[in-house]
Amino acid sequence: MTGTPGRGPPREAGAELLVLASWEEFTDVLLGETARWPKNLRFTLTQRVENHALDVLEKLVAARYEPGARSVLLREINLTLERMRFLFRLAQKRGVLGARNFERAMRGTDDAGRMVHGWRRSIERKTPRAGLPS
Repeated sequence: MTGTPGRGPPREAGAELLVLASWEEFTDVLLGETARWPKNLRFTLTQRVENHALDVLEKLVAARYEPGARSVLLREINLTLERMRFLFRLAQKRGVLGARNFERAMRGTDDAGRMVHGWRRSIERKTPRAGLPS
């Protein structure tokens, strides 16, 4: 693929694009999995898991394009990921999430959490704190 005329070569993807692409792929797989969960959990556990996954995706997009709100959004994402971990444990206890899929779900949320944490740390290093010499 060639670049647009008059533009320089594309830069390498930053951490924020990697976490966004990774979470988008994870969410796609997760939505396919939750579609097979029992209908009696559709309006409780299933809907909650799906909504949290989509919320994380939306907040990642917002954090990518809204530098002023980035730190707050990334903290909210971490909290939502933690909620998802508890919901996955509950789904496993209820027998709707097998061992392999439970491990995949936990690994996906853990990977995203690590990437978001790294993104937050890189922002904090770049932002001088008030009252401290830069």
